[in-house]
Amino acid sequence: MDIAGIIEKSTDHYPGAVSFVIFTQGCNFRCPYCFNPEMARFFDDNENYNKRIAEVLEKLKKNRDQYDAVVISGGEPTVHRGLPGFLAEIKKLGLSIKLETNGTNPRMLSKLINLGIVDYVALDVKAPLEENKYKEITGISIKTSTLGKINQSIRILSKSGVDYEIRTTLIKEKHSFHDILDICETIVGCKRYCIQEFKSDIVFDETYNKFSSYPVDKLERMIKAINPEIKEVYFK
Repeated sequence: MDIAGIIEKSTDHYPGAVSFVIFTQGCNFRCPYCFNPEMARFFDDNENYNKRIAEVLEKLKKNRDQYDAVVISGGEPTVHRGLPGFLAEIKKLGLSIKLETNGTNPRMLSKLINLGIVDYVALDVKAPLEENKYKEITGISIKTSTLGKINQSIRILSKSGVDYEIRTTLIKEKHSFHDILDICETIVGCKRYCIQEFKSDIVFDETYNKFSSYPVDKLERMIKAINPEIKEVYFK
């Protein structure tokens, strides 16, 4: 597992907590709107991987009293087999851990929850769970089995007892109001749904620089129309 970057102190990434944010290198998607495009590629340099992991753990140990939590983002953290061991070392410091994931590895997600080493999960549902929709949004060919895994991850979270949110980054030119309603039908009964604002300044595909986010007033109308069985809906 490689660490692509860190944010040494954040009050935005973990609700109500001061957190240390870690970005892992490599992702199984190529989302054209990704704001961390340099973290999508995989590299092969195991010696430096181990060195960077050791450095980050040492930094956390030395500055433990400055943080409430650690956030693991990416890239896509769950593609890395070494993730459970890494999180277990962080957990020994008494810090809460938030995982940000695209939901394509329910086996890893379930393992982390069962080991008790994640406290909060943010799962991205990028579009309605349809092959063509997901292909357009993720930049890769999507199999029905992959969509099934994302759906399985949603169900794992809903039954887990771990705090969590489902979230979608909305792009006005790519997501219709009916798309949002379709997503909400998929996640009905979930604890918390976050609609994220699309930002076009840093993207994987430069054609997305021309796209835009929904205006706040339209987002508010969307939220009012979303299935009431979703307990909490908000946007940021």
